Amino acid sequence: MSFTVPGRQLADLEEQVRTALLTGDDSALDVLGYGEVTLVLRLRTARGAFACKRLPVFPSRARFERYRRTLDEYLVRLREGGVRVADTELWHMTRPSGEVVAYCVQEALPSNRLCSALMHSAGEAWAREFFERFLDSVERAVRPEAGLDGQASNWMDVDGDLVYLDVTTPLLRDARGRERLDVRLFFTSLPWILRDVVRLSMTRSIFDKFYGTRGVVLDFLGNLHKERLDALIPAFVAQANRRLAEPITEAEVAAYYGGDARMWELIQRLRKADRFWHRRIRRRPYPFLLPSVANR
Repeated sequence: MSFTVPGRQLADLEEQVRTALLTGDDSALDVLGYGEVTLVLRLRTARGAFACKRLPVFPSRARFERYRRTLDEYLVRLREGGVRVADTELWHMTRPSGEVVAYCVQEALPSNRLCSALMHSAGEAWAREFFERFLDSVERAVRPEAGLDGQASNWMDVDGDLVYLDVTTPLLRDARGRERLDVRLFFTSLPWILRDVVRLSMTRSIFDKFYGTRGVVLDFLGNLHKERLDALIPAFVAQANRRLAEPITEAEVAAYYGGDARMWELIQRLRKADRFWHRRIRRRPYPFLLPSVANR
């Protein structure tokens, strides 16, 4: 079931974002979370609350339309793979320059039903049962041409069903194994001098894990350290290994998390340095909002 996107309120929200970018003050924004490349904001309206993920600005309508088609296909592929996906609408507005600002919009679901939160509050028995359902979903949906970012914070438990949230980065590959996502666009938050270097050297290492069951499970387990749920890792490793042809070890999970955390920490440091360059040296607004801005 779809919903009506609150277009006027989204245009107002975008104006608030632009003000925050100009002033460096995002205190007026209701931030739900920061992804690696996107920002999630809560929008409260008379028709309820919405989670609005702001995408990188598209330099042209053609690139936006390519993204729209890829996202639509990804939603279909996930549902065909047996994944219940949160109803998602894509809203956009075109600037006078021809650039397109877009948001992936979902109706806000109860935050206490987020699976990363439930694994803290619902007990180990629930966590084990959830992980079995998670493994079922991954095995059904993940293919060499269709991936999944399965970390716990991307799932809700709604009326006993797992609902998948994070569709903003459509994980689809063509017959030659190339990302159909506009990777260059999604790396625009990196300092310009590093974008092509990172894109050419790290794209496969960043995305490969999402296109195989073992990689998705390893990434899920590694992120339990970030969620302070590492006490669940031994039981989850045992559950997963009953299904995997190549077993995962707890040491591998710890090493994976360490490497992943170091990579994203480096990227965040580079972004902060770039923000300093924009604001203090060039005296220009920095075009992205970073976690440290909200948590000064």
